Amino acid sequence: MSEEKEARKVVRAGLYRGLTAVCAFTLSLSMGAGTLLEGYRSTIDSNLGTTSEKFVSTSTADEPLYENYKPSSDVLNADGTGNSRALIQKGIDLGRKQEAEGAVLLKNNTSDGRGLPLQSGENVSLFGIRSHTMLLGSGMGTKVMGPCISLEQALSQNKTDFKDTIARSVKMQMGKAGGDDRGISFTPPQSTMPGGWSGDEFDFEGAGLNINPTLVSAYTSLNETYNHAENEVATPDYDLKEPSRSEVEQAAGGDLASSCSQYGDAAIVTISRASAEANDFLPGSVADGIGASDPLELTDNEREAIKMAEECSKNVVVLVNTDTPVQIQELADDPNVSAILWVGHPGAYGTLGIADLLVGRANPSGSLSDTYAVNENSAPSAKNMGDFTYANKDVLTRSAGQFGDTSSKYVIEAEGIYTGYKYYETRYYDAALGQGNATSEAGATAGEGAWNYDDEVTYSFGYGLSYTTFKQELMGEPEFSVTKGKNGETEAYATFKVNVTNTGDVAGKSAVQVYGQAPYTAGGVEKPAVQLLGFGKTSELAPGASEEVDVKVDLQYIASYDSEHDNGDGTKGTYILDPGSYYFAIGNGAHDALNNMMAAQGVSTAKISGASDASKACKKDIDENFLAKTAFSVSKTGQKISNQLEYSDWNHFQDGEVTNLSRADWGATWPKTYSDMELKDDELISDLNAHYYDVKTGDDTSSITWGKDSGIKFWDLFDKKFDDEAWDKAMDELSLQEALNIATFGGPSIPGSRALGTYEDYMTENNGIGISLALNASKDKNAPWAIAADDANAGWIGAVLGSAPVVAASFDPDLMGEVGDYVGDEALFLGIPILWGPGLNTHRSAYNGRNGEYYSEDAILTGNAAMEFAIAAEKKGLIASPKHFAFNDQETNRYGIAPYMTEQKAREGDLRAFQIAFEATKYDTDDVDEGMKGVMTSFSKVGPVECTSSYGLITGILKNEWGFHGYCVTDIYDDTDLYGSVLNSGVTCWDTRGISGFDGGTTIESTSIFAKQNDGLTPGIETVKGDAHLQQNVKDAAHNVLFALSKSNLTNRYNSTAHVEQQPTWWRIAYIAAIAVSAVLTVVFAVLSARTGKKNSKKEA
Repeated sequence: MSEEKEARKVVRAGLYRGLTAVCAFTLSLSMGAGTLLEGYRSTIDSNLGTTSEKFVSTSTADEPLYENYKPSSDVLNADGTGNSRALIQKGIDLGRKQEAEGAVLLKNNTSDGRGLPLQSGENVSLFGIRSHTMLLGSGMGTKVMGPCISLEQALSQNKTDFKDTIARSVKMQMGKAGGDDRGISFTPPQSTMPGGWSGDEFDFEGAGLNINPTLVSAYTSLNETYNHAENEVATPDYDLKEPSRSEVEQAAGGDLASSCSQYGDAAIVTISRASAEANDFLPGSVADGIGASDPLELTDNEREAIKMAEECSKNVVVLVNTDTPVQIQELADDPNVSAILWVGHPGAYGTLGIADLLVGRANPSGSLSDTYAVNENSAPSAKNMGDFTYANKDVLTRSAGQFGDTSSKYVIEAEGIYTGYKYYETRYYDAALGQGNATSEAGATAGEGAWNYDDEVTYSFGYGLSYTTFKQELMGEPEFSVTKGKNGETEAYATFKVNVTNTGDVAGKSAVQVYGQAPYTAGGVEKPAVQLLGFGKTSELAPGASEEVDVKVDLQYIASYDSEHDNGDGTKGTYILDPGSYYFAIGNGAHDALNNMMAAQGVSTAKISGASDASKACKKDIDENFLAKTAFSVSKTGQKISNQLEYSDWNHFQDGEVTNLSRADWGATWPKTYSDMELKDDELISDLNAHYYDVKTGDDTSSITWGKDSGIKFWDLFDKKFDDEAWDKAMDELSLQEALNIATFGGPSIPGSRALGTYEDYMTENNGIGISLALNASKDKNAPWAIAADDANAGWIGAVLGSAPVVAASFDPDLMGEVGDYVGDEALFLGIPILWGPGLNTHRSAYNGRNGEYYSEDAILTGNAAMEFAIAAEKKGLIASPKHFAFNDQETNRYGIAPYMTEQKAREGDLRAFQIAFEATKYDTDDVDEGMKGVMTSFSKVGPVECTSSYGLITGILKNEWGFHGYCVTDIYDDTDLYGSVLNSGVTCWDTRGISGFDGGTTIESTSIFAKQNDGLTPGIETVKGDAHLQQNVKDAAHNVLFALSKSNLTNRYNSTAHVEQQPTWWRIAYIAAIAVSAVLTVVFAVLSARTGKKNSKKEA
C-alpha cells in the first residue's frame, strides 16, 4: 500500500511540474499576445468596434474645443449637433449637380422631333445591360458604396428605394487562381453594405418617363446570369459581357417587339467601360468571340443593343458610361443615333443629373476632359503600354518587396510630351502647314496612306454641345502683368476678358477655355501647337443674357522645359520662353481654339478642318524687353530651377537607344515598341538595385537636440507658420524615438508624442469621391456633430460622389471647390484630418485602368481641379494628400515599374498638375501662402529610382521649388526595405496600414514590414544614430507631419486639458485575465511541485 502511495506522490509531483510548465507557457503566450494586441490595437479597435484608449479633453472658456473647424450650417441641427439626413440630402444634391454640369453632349440631331431633350411622360425603352446596372465609379481604390439611385429609378420614380438598391462591387484577390499568371482573381459581386439599409428614404424629382417594363424584367433576369455589379474593374482580355440579341429576346419572352411599339418614343442605350485600381485595359487585348479587336472598341453585342434600339424607336440616345475614352466614331456617323451623351461614372446619385439632362430640366454644359480618338491604339503612348521585362533581368539583385518582384519591369514613354490632344492637334497643325513630315503614314489609323486628322479624332478635348447656342467674344487684348515676386521670381499673368451671350432660347451655362501656342523651331525644344492655359464658366444665362468671364492665366505654363539649357553655374536645364509670336485663343475645345489661331495666322481655310474665327484669337510678340528667355528659371520660392531628374531618361544611361517623338519628323521618330531592353550601364543597374544612399555611421550628431523641454505643446502651435521658431523648440522636445515613430508610421493611425501632448489616433482615409466610412464609425466621437450609433442613418457611407473626370469635365472651378467643401464636411462628421486623395496623375493613355480616379489627360485642368478641391477641403480642416506622386501611368506592374521619360515630359505632364495644386498661387496673399499640405507618393519609379527615394523629386522639386511643407507618405508598405534611402529623400513617413508603434506597442525594429532592409541595416535608431543628415531629416519629417496636423480638424480636439485614458476592452480584459490566471497557477503549481519534490527528497534521505 505504501508503495502505491509513494507512486502516486511521484505521479503528483510530475503532474505539478507539467502543469507548472504548461501554465508558464500559457503565461508567456498571454504576455506575447498582449504585446501583439497592444501593438495593433488601433487596427483591432477599427475591425472589432472596440475602444482601447479614450482621448479626454474638456472645453473651457479660455480654451474652447471644436471651434477651429465646423461643418456647414446646413448639415447641422439648431443646437450644433449633426444632422445625418441633411448630410445625405446634400450629397444627393451635389452628386446630381456634378453630373448635370459634367456630362458632355457630343451629338444631338434634333431634326424631325428627334434628339434631346425628351419630354416628361414619354414612353422609353432602355437597352443594354448597363442601362439597368450602370457603372457608378471609384476613387482611390474604393468604390462608390452604399445605397444608390439606379438609372431606372431616376428616369421613372420620385422616391429612393435605398433598402433594395445598394451598390455592389467586384473585389480583386491576390493569389494563384483561374490560371491567371498574375495571380489575380475577382470575387462575385458583393454588396457594399452587407448589413443592408434601414435608414431614411428621400424624395426626388425624377425625369417622369415611363420605362418599358418588359425590358426591365428581361435585363434583370439576364443579370442573374451575368451578375454585373455597379463597380467593376478593367482587365486584360476584357470581356464586357453584354447579352446578345437572342438572349434579350428570349428573356423578353417574345414580347420585345410589342413592348417597343408601346414604349418607342425614345430608346436609350448605355455603353460602359470599367475603371478601378490594380488592372489596365491593354491595347488589342480582348476576350475571344466578342467581335472587337480592342477593349475600347464596341463589341458585337453592344452594336446589337444599338440596333435593337434603332428598330424600337426613331429617337435613339446613347449614354457613354465610362471614364476612359472609347471608340465611338461609328455612333457619331450613324444617322439613326440621334444623340450621344457622355456621362462618365456618375456616383451614387448622379443618375438624377442624367435624368435632368435627358428631359431638359438641366442643360448640358460639360466639355470633354479627354480626347475621343477614332482608334485609341493610334496614340503614340499605346506603342509602349503593358508588360515589359529587361532582357537581362538576372543582373538585378534587390529582393522582392511586400508585393513581389517588379524591379525587372519597365516602360519607355517615347511619346514625350505628345499625349492626348497635344499629340493629335499638334500633328494636325503640322500637317496643315506641310511641315515635320506630319502626313507620314506612321501612326495613321488606316495603316496606309497619309495621316489625316479627320480619320483620327472623333471628338476633341474640351468639346461639348448645349441645348442652346452661345457667342463668346474676346473683349480686346488680354491684360498682361509682369512683376518681380518677393523671392525674386517672375510673376507674369495674362487676364482674358470674354463676353458670353446666350443666343439661343434655352437657359444654360457656357465654359470658357483659353488656349495658347508658343513658337516652335524644328529641332529645338518640343512644344505642342496648342495647350490649355486656363478656364472659367458662366452662371446660368437666360436667353439673350450676357456675362463677362475673366480668365487669369499664369504665363509660366506656356514656357517649355529645356533640359539642355546651360544655366551658367555648372547646372543644366530650366524653363525657357523663346522670343517670338505667341498666340492665344478661346474655343469649344482644343481643336476649335487651334483653328481660331490658324485663322489669325492666315492659314487657308482649305487647310483647316472645321470652322475657324480669327476674332477669337490674338497674338502677343514676346522678346527680352517684355519677358526674358529665362524669366521662369526661378521658382516661386526663389529656388533656381535646374535638372533634378536626369536619370528619368533612358538615354542618360545608354545614349541613343531610345528615339523620342519629335515634331521635326513625325514619321522618322514615331515610337517603336521598346521590348527586351538590355541593361548595360553600371549606374543604371546600381540604381535599379536601389543603391541610392549610403548610411553614415560615424557622424557627429551632438548638434542635433533631442528631449529638451521648453514647455511647448501641440496646441501652442496651431497659429504658427512653418518657419516660426516655436516649431524649432517643439521639435527639440521630441526624443529621437518619438520623432522616428512619427517619421515611420504614417497611417491610418499616426503616432503621438508624449513630449508634445498628442496621442495616437486613426487619422487618414483613402478616397476622392467622399469618405468611405459609415457615419457611426467616427474617429472623433466627442465632436458635437458626431452621429450616434442609434441614428437612423448611422450606416450611411460617404463614398458617393461622381468620378474625377466628371468633375473635370464641368470646367467649373466653383463646382470643383464645392466637392472639396462637401468632403470636408464628411471628414468633420467622421473625425478624419487627412485624406489620401484626390488623384493628380494625368491620363497618359486611354488604357490605364485607373483613369477614373484621375481628372484628365491635361495637366492644367487636372491641377486646377485638385487645387480647388484641396483649398475648399482645407477650410474644413481636411488635409488633402493627392496621389500618386508621381508617374502612375499604368497599373500593370505598378509595384516598382520603371517608367523612362525625358525630364521635359515629366515636368510638363504629371508634375505640372501637381505643381499647380501645391503652389496654389490663385489663393496666395501677402499674409497667406496657400497650397496642399499633404501628398502620397507612387509605387512607381522615376527612371530606375524609386519615387520614394528620389531626392530630386521629393526635395529638389516638391520642397525646394514648390515650397511644400507637410505630410508626405508612401503608398501602402512601399519601399519599406529602403529605410535610409526614403528618409534621405525627404518623404515624411510610410503608409503602414494599421501598424503604428506607440507607447510600448509595435516597434520599428520588430515590425515585419521593415524586417528585411536592402542595405542589411536594422531600421530605426540603429540606422540613424551615426548619420547626422538622416537624424535631421527625421526631425524635419516629424515637423512636417505635425505642421500638417496643426492646420487640420485634429486641432478641434486639443487644448491643455488633453490626456489619454486606457479603456477595459473585452480583448484587453481577456489577455490580462489570461496573464493573471496563468501567473497565479504557475506560482501555485510551482509551489506544489517544490513541496512535493521536497517531501519526496526527505523520504529518500
